[in-house]
Amino acid sequence: MFSALAIPPTLDYVANSPVPALYRRAETMDLPRFPDIGAVGTGGLKTGSYYLGKSGYRTLELLQEAPAATLPPFALLMEDIQSGFGRTMSRLPEVFGVSRQTLYNWLSGEKTPKEQHHAKLYELAAAAKVFQEAGFKPNSATLDRTVAHGKSLLELIGEGRSGADTANRLLQILKRSSVARAKLSDILGDRKPARLSVSDMGAPHLDERS
Repeated sequence: MFSALAIPPTLDYVANSPVPALYRRAETMDLPRFPDIGAVGTGGLKTGSYYLGKSGYRTLELLQEAPAATLPPFALLMEDIQSGFGRTMSRLPEVFGVSRQTLYNWLSGEKTPKEQHHAKLYELAAAAKVFQEAGFKPNSATLDRTVAHGKSLLELIGEGRSGADTANRLLQILKRSSVARAKLSDILGDRKPARLSVSDMGAPHLDERS
């Protein structure tokens, strides 16, 4: 059974900062334990080195260093979302029906999202990954773009739809629009649409004097 023990630094290592680690009590050696003969003399200190030098047993074994402190899992998830959505992060509270401050509290790790928001966070993170892999940064106009059933990406994710599928569908729509604009530009070339004059509008059918 492994256990984590707080081991205070001994005087032998007073110059070093204590490092959190996982420890276990070492197995007893085969040699019999001798009586406490040759105890530390007057003025001596029972430091770690003193006990390590005694015959018959060992003290503690270092198994592995404890992992460094990390942010809460949802704070890390929020970092992924922020990387993918960029400045449009400010639009995301509408997915959850929370304030902008609450969203940034999740990002900083000050608060943990309620369970009802967990699934939507994972779907937003999936959408963010799609955007990052495509090298695409959404803006407010693209987030308002209709993706399916007359609804935008944020509305669909808010309803529980797949973040990755919805993001890919949005990218396909934007790509088709870009190709269509390019084709229209090639057709028109440098020509500009002609402006309508008053004569093009036709004569009035009603007697405007009456």
